Amino acid sequence: GIISIQTISKELMLACRQLGRAIPETLAALVASTIVNAAGGGFYVERPIDEGEARIVVEEAAKKILSTDQPGISALRLQAAYENAFAELDRGARNQSSDAKSAEDRSIAWISGFQAKFDADFDTLTGLYKKIYQFLLLRCTSPQGTSRAVQDQNVEREVAAALESVFPRVGLRSFVALTSSEKAAQLQELAGIVLGIRLFNKHQNKGGVGLPTLDSEVDRLKADELLVCVQKDVDEVTEFCKKFADSILAAKRMAPGDRSRPSEEEGERNRSDLLYHRQYLCYLLNLQEDIAGSIERMQGDRGAFNEELIDLDALVGGRISVPKEHVYPRFDSISKKYRTAWQEVKLLEARSKLYTVLKDLRKQYFPQLPEASMEVLAKALREGGALLIDDEENDEPIDLDTIPGPEAGDGMNSPVRLTVDNAPDFLMLPLDFQGFCIHTLVTQNRLLVPGNPAMGVVKYAGRYCVFATERGCSDFCTEPQRYFGSVREMCYQHPELIHLLRIHEDFPKSSLNTILELTSGSHAVMQADVGTETPLHFEESNIDKGYEWNEWKLRREALHMADIRRKCTSTTQTALSHLRRETETQVYLPKDMATNTTVNKGTNPPRYKKYHRFLRGEPMPMVVAEIKFAFDEAEPFAPPSSDLPSSASCELPRASASR
Repeated sequence: GIISIQTISKELMLACRQLGRAIPETLAALVASTIVNAAGGGFYVERPIDEGEARIVVEEAAKKILSTDQPGISALRLQAAYENAFAELDRGARNQSSDAKSAEDRSIAWISGFQAKFDADFDTLTGLYKKIYQFLLLRCTSPQGTSRAVQDQNVEREVAAALESVFPRVGLRSFVALTSSEKAAQLQELAGIVLGIRLFNKHQNKGGVGLPTLDSEVDRLKADELLVCVQKDVDEVTEFCKKFADSILAAKRMAPGDRSRPSEEEGERNRSDLLYHRQYLCYLLNLQEDIAGSIERMQGDRGAFNEELIDLDALVGGRISVPKEHVYPRFDSISKKYRTAWQEVKLLEARSKLYTVLKDLRKQYFPQLPEASMEVLAKALREGGALLIDDEENDEPIDLDTIPGPEAGDGMNSPVRLTVDNAPDFLMLPLDFQGFCIHTLVTQNRLLVPGNPAMGVVKYAGRYCVFATERGCSDFCTEPQRYFGSVREMCYQHPELIHLLRIHEDFPKSSLNTILELTSGSHAVMQADVGTETPLHFEESNIDKGYEWNEWKLRREALHMADIRRKCTSTTQTALSHLRRETETQVYLPKDMATNTTVNKGTNPPRYKKYHRFLRGEPMPMVVAEIKFAFDEAEPFAPPSSDLPSSASCELPRASASR
């Protein structure tokens, strides 16, 4: 299977520990990733590594680390130690900042998403006020905030008093009505004002417990003395580099049979030591630039901070009350300037620790120029106080103006020479290869000397190169690809040049930046016995407090949010609008009509009526007569008789008498 560089570095650490020497993981990974494959010509890590090759890499890396006759390992050790310390400091600062920011973001998210059921919900609003107070304890008790609230009664009382003064409980109702983004902005402004109040109390010796002052921190760091010490080391190491480079050039010009000429082994050692000093000098120059810039920015921020405090003190004076429109913006400005200046204080503290790391590394290894090389240097001939890099007395002078300028192209396919006259941003050009002359590096067997930008900057294939001599500039413009290829081959032989020349993009698998990313967070022990205990029944923690099961209540809330009751739609139509609009009519075609006639038929049965006879007149026995009425439509109408009903003919078939 394929073996990763992390596994190889851990095996290498274990092998070195067994041999009696413990090494950090960064150094192990850096050395393992720069072992050259003799068969392929490149590094092993540039292609997948199998188990057999991994064993070879571990063996070769262990030999290189434990050997004393390979001076290049000292530069690799310097690079790994310094960059690892830099990464650790940066990682610690970022972790502290991210922890504090995550705690603040959680509080802001809770407060921004808060919604009261109704305005008179006193208990709920009291809980919201406590959350705001806890947020201020996280944000206003230290310059950069903390992930946990400080347990100090004096700080708690001061923050509570400032909160009640700036944001009393009466304002909670209007605060709840704001949107989430407006709430977050109000909280940030509130935190700035409260921190400004605490800083002003600190200025008047009436509070501000736990807030460090800028003056005391600057005095503790002794930034000016630190800058002087770094400048002194820069001058010293620069002189060392000059002596090493001059001794190498002087030894090269000596006759081969001269007995005072240093041996080849001593010359190789001087070249490797020169690379070590160049790397050490680069770190010192970076520290010097960072410290000088940080001191300058901090002095400006501290001056502005003190001026704000003095102006605010003059504004407040001995007054009992001051309009908040005048003082609240000043409190916020004070807190911003304080935080900005504090960032520079932390930067200075980190650079001071890095300088301590460099001094410790110097105590472990800092090569001096051998006595034989010192004697050769004393006998060397100089011109103008400096040695010439190459002997060009018999060559014709070189006209650099013959090299095409930026008007000939963009410098991607053919080299162009940029100068102060033809390049408006000449002073801002980013120099590749750390500003060293790659012509001298290739032709003088990895002799590393800085280039001279006064001769111009040559741009080719997206790189900006400077050279120490006119001959080097001219030769490079003739065959630029050959020199780039030679630099790459030299980096395979001496991998410390990869980080020194800052050509990480050409060696992505062997880059120190990539190695630091791989090893970050993996500093735990390789083996450990651990146990975990899990509960039998897990308790659900994803409870939605705002869940509502009642559908009608959801509809009522939706209507309330949409406020439909206050919205109505009305339309009017005029003669003009009627004439202008497009009208359409729909006509229903007549259907096929059909009728259904009915025939009415019926019968007219006879009807019987009972009458009581002889109820009037002479006394006679009463007789019940049943009369049959038969209606015949065909018979003509006859007038009724005196004894029978009208319009009826009757028969008297039967009668009965009764008394």
